[in-house]
Amino acid sequence: MDPFLNLAPSDFTVDITGQIVKNSKHEAINRELRLISGRLEQAAHVVDDIEQLLGITPWWQRSDADYQKTLQYISNKKFVRIIEELQGLVVSQLMELDRANLAGSGVCNDSPM
Repeated sequence: MDPFLNLAPSDFTVDITGQIVKNSKHEAINRELRLISGRLEQAAHVVDDIEQLLGITPWWQRSDADYQKTLQYISNKKFVRIIEELQGLVVSQLMELDRANLAGSGVCNDSPM
């Protein structure tokens, strides 16, 4: 039997509600994309203005020493923060010992007896 003889008019109808929903989703995504693009462009203008105010003319390149130094600092940021916290704790402990007039005595008041 010929497959065209078994087709009904409902086989040719377009799912108009599905198409409307799909179009509205596309429109919402496009609106959001335009909004984000506008924000990105505005942020780029702000960065340009700040660079101009600060007199920043050349952008860093990957081969620049400052770029490499900053990249290394960022990659070691966690270690640096821990060291800075430890340094603060040592300084506060020394100040506490100095306040107790025990600096250099080797006595620690925090140890359980």
